[in-house]
Amino acid sequence: MQKLLSLFLFIFLSLPSHACGDGKQSENVPFAKFDDKYQLEALRLYQIFAPEKNGEYFLTSIYMYKKNEQHISVKFTDAFVYPGYKEADLVVHPDLVNNYDIYLNYSTTEDGGLVMCGGKSIKLNIHKLLDVKSPPEVIPPPPEPRKLK
Repeated sequence: MQKLLSLFLFIFLSLPSHACGDGKQSENVPFAKFDDKYQLEALRLYQIFAPEKNGEYFLTSIYMYKKNEQHISVKFTDAFVYPGYKEADLVVHPDLVNNYDIYLNYSTTEDGGLVMCGGKSIKLNIHKLLDVKSPPEVIPPPPEPRKLK
């Protein structure tokens, strides 16, 4: 009887934990968007969205790389409508998108300073990032009006 009760409690208590998840499965993943409104001759704008954090690591740099040709540090800013993400804009000819690798570098320190315990580098491709489903956009509330004295 005690074994049956223990089995029942184990099954009953473990079901909600499977249904709710542990939170790690919903971790943010990188994705990209193509901006068809921006055109400069034959070049196109690709927006890369990278999570600010990857586990315990912080995003510190983004690089665009093509073997034996270039290694460019890409500037990134807070993504306005995707909280928890940083955004980097890349302008590339559409025929060359597959020729470039994107590296997201994560560090154990938030400011990207001296790394004592290592870091993490993730190699990506713009074309594959375009296939990743983006999270829903979040329109931030307008700033509160300033009070006059």
